[in-house]
Amino acid sequence: MNVLLVEDEPLAQQRISSILTKNFPDWKIVDTAQSVKEFKSAWCSNPELDLILCDIHLADGLSFKAFQDQKIDLPIIFITAFDQYALQSFDHNCIDYVLKPIDENRLIQACKKALQFKSSPINQEFISNFLTHYSQKIYKKRFLTKLGNRFSFVTVDHVSYFYSEESMTYLIENGTSQRRLVDHSLTELESALLDPSKFYRVNRSMIINLESLIDIKPYYNGRLVLSMNSKSDEAIVVARERVNEFKNWINQ
Repeated sequence: MNVLLVEDEPLAQQRISSILTKNFPDWKIVDTAQSVKEFKSAWCSNPELDLILCDIHLADGLSFKAFQDQKIDLPIIFITAFDQYALQSFDHNCIDYVLKPIDENRLIQACKKALQFKSSPINQEFISNFLTHYSQKIYKKRFLTKLGNRFSFVTVDHVSYFYSEESMTYLIENGTSQRRLVDHSLTELESALLDPSKFYRVNRSMIINLESLIDIKPYYNGRLVLSMNSKSDEAIVVARERVNEFKNWINQ
């Protein structure tokens, strides 16, 4: 399989390349692109392509822009942190939709679909399953939290951010510094429970609510430091490898 990798995050590029090399050694990444402009050029310059692995948020806009003037005839696996584009991606020969952070087994599963696609194009059963999965996505509206010996509900709109510490997950409400224990890991929150258009995992230990973000400033080593509408004893920092994606997220 000759693959075009469209991804503007160097670390994500490396991870995808590593997964392909490890699990599909006979596959070849023949070209890469980091912008819509580069995507168009690479696509037109490589007629031997079999598959496109494509991020949605690129340096100069959504990758969907590349399809405005020409029809795609290759299978595409979209890889993104945002699941709200799933239905739109289906308009562009999407055979799978992998969410970030990238799970190796999930990407392997998607790539195996690409192999099946070569001998058996997308059928109606695939279309039905795809639409059913993404059209029925429902996110959590409130969380049961624990503070001392007391339990209470906090609606998702009142959450400033979540963070983990010593294998425990805590919720900080808007306008306070009081932390409340919640019975979900950050990975569960990010992958299944929170609306990715409103919540973003800025680093390994924290997920913020966009509506609670007040200010963004440059920080050491190319990172960003955030001011939220709640109090924090420690700096809330966007990890360097997530800065570009974070900027795209807040600009959606």
